[in-house]
Amino acid sequence: MQPPYSSTEVATAIGVSLDTFYRTRRLRQERDGLPAPISKRGPLKWERTGFDAWLTRNHPMRPKTIANDAFAPPPAGNDDEHRERLRRAYGEPDA
Repeated sequence: MQPPYSSTEVATAIGVSLDTFYRTRRLRQERDGLPAPISKRGPLKWERTGFDAWLTRNHPMRPKTIANDAFAPPPAGNDDEHRERLRRAYGEPDA
């Protein structure tokens, strides 16, 4: 079993200084869904698996993806090109 993450490790993973992390921790919990620490007294600690899962899914610096696509397609140059892409993706529309 691995030891829990410390505040320093969490701040480094998020990409902020330790001071900034301590000042914005509650806001990050409410706004970004950062898991709550598992320790109530002494140095704050986070469960490793819960924090890793949050970091994978909800990291605030992670770029947003469109729908379930890993990458957004390049924008169509004109309407005909867009219609052709739709035709290839969904087949011929019923008239």
